[in-house]
Amino acid sequence: MQDFSHYALIIDVRTREDYEDDHIPGAVQFSPAVVSPGPLVTGQHNDRNRALAAHDSGPEAELPASLAALVEPLKLDQAILVYCGRGGLDSLPVARALRWRGWSVDVLPGGWINYRRWVQAGLEVLPRMVTFRVVATSLGCEADRVLNALATVGHQVLNVEALMVRRRGSISCRCAQQPSQTWFESQLLQRLRAVDPRRPVWVGDVDAQVGELQLPGSLADALVAAPAAPLGAPIEERVNRWIEDEPAWASPSDAVDAIASWEPAPERHLLDRWRELSLRELAGLVASVLTDYLDRRQAARLSQRMAMSSGIAPLVADSLNPDRLAPTVRAWQPTPDAVAT
Repeated sequence: MQDFSHYALIIDVRTREDYEDDHIPGAVQFSPAVVSPGPLVTGQHNDRNRALAAHDSGPEAELPASLAALVEPLKLDQAILVYCGRGGLDSLPVARALRWRGWSVDVLPGGWINYRRWVQAGLEVLPRMVTFRVVATSLGCEADRVLNALATVGHQVLNVEALMVRRRGSISCRCAQQPSQTWFESQLLQRLRAVDPRRPVWVGDVDAQVGELQLPGSLADALVAAPAAPLGAPIEERVNRWIEDEPAWASPSDAVDAIASWEPAPERHLLDRWRELSLRELAGLVASVLTDYLDRRQAARLSQRMAMSSGIAPLVADSLNPDRLAPTVRAWQPTPDAVAT
């Protein structure tokens, strides 16, 4: 259970609903009641046919077309992993059917329950092995731009807010459906396992709970203690890029109504001003939301963070356009390879 990357194919034989809620990253779903190593069982879900499917009755029956299509591109020496949520009752018949036909197939010991234990154990341990650095911004879309630039010049990044389908200061994202907690944890673990613990990992400034999702405790603790780098950019540039990144600004009045429901609620005089600006001056409205509301909240948050950990030199950027931001980020935080050359 330590590593799934060497499997050419991972087959999840739980229900479609369970699969969509969460699955091993890269796995494909296959309905368990339509295969046996012998006579084909089609569409039968009762206990008798499940019992029949568990017996090795011979290799002569054809595989269901959907299963055959999954394994057809593979060579016989490429490893396959099969797992289910019923202790092997569903995964073993599939594994036996494929083994009859020459494929190398493993069944995940303990199935889905054991996988979830492995995920939770990994998320408890791995964040303690990684050095995190935080990009502190008022807007998640600004953090996205900086993280993308850091990745472009060779740094390791982990975009947690993207996995949560929520971004700091986003108006439209608040209406988007978030994934399940288990899916989020699976994706998070996969990305943490891929990083080099000898090099720092950059993340955006994210809350311990965002919408319905919670950061694993070990990761939340690590991010609170991580050094942070604030972003500094001209207000005109920030306004233009937020308008570019935020679809909700296409309807300024509706955007203000959405912001009015945020916690903590904006002060009444700000809302009155924003509603007036929404009728005549989009740039002024966006600038006021940034400077009079979001930046003030971020300043208080950053002050608390800096009191708990050492900070990093601010990133001062004239432009947040990718082509111009990447060189600025490289000069600000050169990679070890760049320093060596």
